[in-house]
Amino acid sequence: MSVTHNFQQLIEQLPDGVVLHDRDTILYANGVANTMLELPSPLPSAVSVSQQLDPVSREAWLHACEKQLGQPDHNQRVELKLQTQEVATHVEASLSTLILDDTPLLLTTMRDISEQKRQEERIRHAANYDALTSLPNRALFLDRLKQELVRANRADSRVALMFIDLDRFKWVNDTLGHGAGDELLRETAKRLLLCHRQSDTVARLGGDEFTVILPDMARGPHAERVAAQIIEQLVTPFHLEGQEVGISGSVGVTIYPDDADNLDDLLKNADTAMYRAKTEGRNAYRFFTQDMHAEAIARMELEKDLHTVVSDGALALFYQPIYDLKTNKLAGAEALLRWTHSTRGAVSPEIFIPLAEEVGLIAEITEWALNEACRQAKVWRDAHPEATDFFISVNLTCTRCRELSTDDMIPDILKKHDLPPQALTLEITENILSEDKERAMLMLTQLREIGVRLWLDDFGTGFSSLSVLRSLPVTGVKIDRTFVPDAIHDKEAAVLVSTIVNMGHSLEHSLIGEGVENEAQMLFLKSHGCEYAQGYFYGKPCAADEFHFNYLK
Repeated sequence: MSVTHNFQQLIEQLPDGVVLHDRDTILYANGVANTMLELPSPLPSAVSVSQQLDPVSREAWLHACEKQLGQPDHNQRVELKLQTQEVATHVEASLSTLILDDTPLLLTTMRDISEQKRQEERIRHAANYDALTSLPNRALFLDRLKQELVRANRADSRVALMFIDLDRFKWVNDTLGHGAGDELLRETAKRLLLCHRQSDTVARLGGDEFTVILPDMARGPHAERVAAQIIEQLVTPFHLEGQEVGISGSVGVTIYPDDADNLDDLLKNADTAMYRAKTEGRNAYRFFTQDMHAEAIARMELEKDLHTVVSDGALALFYQPIYDLKTNKLAGAEALLRWTHSTRGAVSPEIFIPLAEEVGLIAEITEWALNEACRQAKVWRDAHPEATDFFISVNLTCTRCRELSTDDMIPDILKKHDLPPQALTLEITENILSEDKERAMLMLTQLREIGVRLWLDDFGTGFSSLSVLRSLPVTGVKIDRTFVPDAIHDKEAAVLVSTIVNMGHSLEHSLIGEGVENEAQMLFLKSHGCEYAQGYFYGKPCAADEFHFNYLK
């Protein structure tokens, strides 16, 4: 069978491939089709289109051919993937029926849609994958989790869900820059993938939050083993911007259907367990337990109320006396935050202060505390002009210290209340150096230069050393309350307190003993050269009016 010369010239000029075929057997193909299908020249008598297709497309093609012959008045369209080239080629084939010499044949045009497919894939990938790490994003994660829960329900199996949050990620961004933060996220993604099977899903929800789906999972050893591997991977130092950086991770784990039988509750449970890991010291994993749910609800309600704690006037300062051990007279007072909740009553500072730090409210609360403490100190000093050395002591979180280094907040507060700098003592912890040492040192040095006293709080409870004392521009060191009560009858505690005193004095720092409960402890500190002491022996923290009545009158 042949085609006319004019018809052949016409179809050879078309931009699309054209194939004339008897069912699957090629009778004629124009130049474009020859190139697409990589057909030999001259064309053998038994070459078929299906030989050039991948297995899935081959079945679709043969079905379309049969359907077109059975319904000649309706053109069939089918997308095909060629397997003849190194780079995948996608074509859109449009079939029609052609009668030649009373024989029904098929005429198919083939248009290369590879670029369109690549563009569709780019759009699909952008919609489902995180651009930075190439991990599945939140949308794809939720879709896969839904599918795994359905499958687990049918197969009566379990699914483990993990939430992972990086510890100190904000510090990396603030200190080394966003480039280093992005590199940390990319490297974290690679390390997480090392911990999982091919059937698992590792996704990035956003920020420094990652999640893992472990299908066909029992609560037993495997989920725990994976969580432990994640912790181990994240605690291994990262190399960012030419520096070795140490971070860690907090992991929350929950199991379907043991802990929850629906997606929303499962997500909440994983987040709750992750939060428990963070609050219990970080660099750890925790499995969800039912008691966490009640705690999460209470915490959510407390967080909501915390946002208005300053504007509602629910905060107050209590004051604990600080005595001069040389004169046995009142030297100053430490201002301590108290929150009286409208329905819960007194909320422990050990609960609401870490929560305020986490949700970004500690700056506002600290600023309020500084203002109120300085205002009260001014009132007392004016009422007792002879108390020229009386000072007020206020605790600063390390987060707030970094923020204060960028402005004149503390000098402005002192000026506002007409309070001399030496009347204010700021208590800091050694953790101030763990995140942004340069900015913290600049701010502390400036405060020291204008006359504000700086005390290192809780000395001896962390990784305190002589190098810490030497590096911080502090004027005093507070011996933690956990050591003082034992110093009377515990030889090791007594040696430790004596060592701290000697270290402080060698650097010309004042020493302040906390937690003094009786006269024997006071005399011990005094005999070892401590300058100041505070504790229940002198008085418990109390409201301003009571403090004035008990100690200033």
